[in-house]
Amino acid sequence: MHAKFPLRIKLVLAICLPLLAVYSVTLVVEYRRGKQEAIDQMKRWLTELTSRYATAVDGELSTVSQVARCAADYIRTCHPRDIAQLQHMLRANLDSNPRVFGSCIALEKGALSEDSPLCAPYVCRAANGRFRQIDIARDVPTFQRLDWYLLPKLLKHAAWTDPYFDEGAGNALMCTYSVPLMRDDQFIGVVTVDISLEHLRQDLAKIRPYGGYCMLVSQSGTIVSHPDDKLIMAESIFGLAQWYDVPELEEVGRQMIAEHSKPGVRPIPDYETGDPDWIVYAPVRSVGWSFATVIPEDKPMRAVYDWLHRQLRLLLGGLLLIVLCVLVVAAWITRPLERLAVAAHAVAGGDLTAQVAGISSRDEIGQFAATFNQMVRDLQENVEATIRETAARQAMEKELQVARQIQTSLLPTVRPPFPDHGEFSLNAENQPARFMAGDFYDYWLIQDDVLALVIADVVGKGVPAAMFMAVSRTTIRNFSSPDRSPAEILTLANNALAAENPEQMFVTVFYGHYNTRTGELVFANGGHNPPFLVRSDGRIEGLGTSTGPIVGVWEDAGFDDCRATLEPGDLLVLYTDGVTEAHNEAGEFLGDEGFRRILEQVRSQPVEELCESIVHEVDEFRRYEGQDDVTLLALRRTP
Repeated sequence: MHAKFPLRIKLVLAICLPLLAVYSVTLVVEYRRGKQEAIDQMKRWLTELTSRYATAVDGELSTVSQVARCAADYIRTCHPRDIAQLQHMLRANLDSNPRVFGSCIALEKGALSEDSPLCAPYVCRAANGRFRQIDIARDVPTFQRLDWYLLPKLLKHAAWTDPYFDEGAGNALMCTYSVPLMRDDQFIGVVTVDISLEHLRQDLAKIRPYGGYCMLVSQSGTIVSHPDDKLIMAESIFGLAQWYDVPELEEVGRQMIAEHSKPGVRPIPDYETGDPDWIVYAPVRSVGWSFATVIPEDKPMRAVYDWLHRQLRLLLGGLLLIVLCVLVVAAWITRPLERLAVAAHAVAGGDLTAQVAGISSRDEIGQFAATFNQMVRDLQENVEATIRETAARQAMEKELQVARQIQTSLLPTVRPPFPDHGEFSLNAENQPARFMAGDFYDYWLIQDDVLALVIADVVGKGVPAAMFMAVSRTTIRNFSSPDRSPAEILTLANNALAAENPEQMFVTVFYGHYNTRTGELVFANGGHNPPFLVRSDGRIEGLGTSTGPIVGVWEDAGFDDCRATLEPGDLLVLYTDGVTEAHNEAGEFLGDEGFRRILEQVRSQPVEELCESIVHEVDEFRRYEGQDDVTLLALRRTP
């Protein structure tokens, strides 16, 4: 024993000392490399996060600008003749677009008629939640020299103004998008929409990544949104850099407002405390602004350093394990089997990082140990891949759920609708095939005794169909007017959608005007399934045989007005093809006859229950997913 003890120590030293030297060098190199990779990964993640925020702001501004473009298309197409029509359209735009703070239609002399004066009706939101209406041409005689009027007139195209405080009209800090109106290549006025920067600032104040804050910077570097109210519209990013002597901030400002600015991240000292910060910025391209988040460096780096320290402890632990393995192998030949048993027990307990170390023989035990280690690594990689995929899917599902909530908010939600109108009852249901639907329905009173009804089905499913659905709904609403027939309204909406539809998406639309006093229904069909009219005596009639052309593809497509009359107790059921084209596992379609049978069963139910009963019956018939959206609208004339 005494003779072997010194040899065992020499053997351990001969193996462990070179191994310790190599391992120490590797440890230092790997620590530095891992630290830099972790920092780069954190910067990439913050840049991606900021770009998503900037894209969200850009999308909100683009949505608002679409309102002005649709209104301009309407004016160019319909040629309104009096200010009352313009004011009605402005109120409708604000009523259907909560992000729009105000809207104006400013026209030159003779734009409405040969002798019409200079006019600029303006409608904006008031503090009491109502609308405030003024004539800017009367209250602000010099408005033609203002940027929102002068820029589109000179540029001959739509443009965003720099932020400004609109004193006397909106009385708010805002930014305006103006679309020029041209007639025979002559400028006749502008259509504008205003977005309140105060509301935008309130939204951005809720975003505090890693305890930092967000800000918006205009094309000239002016601070548009900032947690410090004293800086908004009163200071620029360059002014802050000069006042606090922070040249890094000035350099970042130049990069943010550059013509072809790209997302980026830069370390800068805090201009007040001098502490190290990260400023992460991304362009808001539609207006030429820049969105930035300022984050204290220690907040995101804390996770990086914690991760590096954990890696260091793991590496040191691995080194210690190797040393112990050498000692044990030298002392006990049977320890490989014990290590295999310990590792197998750890894996059985859920530890997928367990490895068998210290076995280098090529016999059966060595091969078994190598196979076991590879098996655990493969198992760990598979589990980690599954966790990543699950997390990504859950994040996507959460975003789609939020998008579905936004889409649902576009549909009428008050139940029961129009409680003051006892001459009819109305209800609707929308069940998407995916998180988001391409179907939609809508109804509103365009006159005290005339109810507008819409049901539509956009081609396809998912996000593209939902986006086209929102545009189609807004377009139809914009063109709806009591002095137009349903066929005229569908014609105008079709031309507006087809004019800017490079993807050739389309929507089938049933649009009608129902006289609540007489029961008369005037309707036009744009390629949609003909509704069913259930008479009070139980007879079921198809409402029209011609479906007409689809909407959104061919300009100048023709639509016809049709008429029907609902007698007291009659029931009108509008639906999308997701009802009749529902099919079971055997491939059998529900079809019109199957839908008629369902209507015969539920026709006596109140409309509040009838739509739910139909959706339930359709679901019972198909019993599996992957089919089309199901949308229903039921109207009954009160007996």
